Amino acid sequence: MSLDNTHLDSGTSGNSVSDSSKQPNSNSSQTTSNQTTSIDVPIADDGVAQSSLLSQLPIQGSTLLYGLNFKYTKVTKKGLFNRIKGNTQTLDLDISCLLFDDKLQLIDTVWFKQLRDSSEAIRHQGDSINGKDRGSAAQIDRNVDMETIELRLSRLPETVTHLALLLSSYYDYPIRQVERGNLYISDDEGSEVYTSDLTLLSHDGTAMCIAILSRELGEWRLTIKDLVLNSPNIQQMIKAIQHDLARIYAT
Repeated sequence: MSLDNTHLDSGTSGNSVSDSSKQPNSNSSQTTSNQTTSIDVPIADDGVAQSSLLSQLPIQGSTLLYGLNFKYTKVTKKGLFNRIKGNTQTLDLDISCLLFDDKLQLIDTVWFKQLRDSSEAIRHQGDSINGKDRGSAAQIDRNVDMETIELRLSRLPETVTHLALLLSSYYDYPIRQVERGNLYISDDEGSEVYTSDLTLLSHDGTAMCIAILSRELGEWRLTIKDLVLNSPNIQQMIKAIQHDLARIYAT
């Protein structure tokens, strides 16, 4: 499935990772063990991903920013009792980045529990719990982001071959329920190569792989995926991305 308003401009194994609580650890490196459970991963509606080498895009340098901005939004809690009582829950959206090697094994995870990878090339600027805790300016000004991940591609170890940029709804509510939300990928000068309005999503997905960055011919290729995943659980998202990458890169 794809974002209706998305565009792409042209011219392992290790310790278990759990997302049961939102406590960041910016110093330690955490990886996730492989699971054997099969996960059905849908592809884009048109079956074709948008893909370009970074050198073909109107950006400068090798540093990218992956940013999320969303308005404080209350949604009705799940369950008949909560619907009758009108009980609400704050929508909590998160962005994250998965790092894989050429064998598609997970190397590192950058998310709200671990704000940097072991090389410190991928840097999460911090988690917004509800779209309100960064202040009123962030809810109005697109230049003040709720969450940002900085991707210093030139500083990544050669062992890192693929990066997956993810968006998820922590409490498993549809992403498009957000009252206002924007997602983008740009260089550090603000030149955007991808942008979307999350309210215009055509599905009720609670997790998505937005894009994949892969090494190719000495540089990086950006492929916009807009891939709907079955669950915002970090372990299931990792498995789903490995499944998707294997369709393309496995030998």
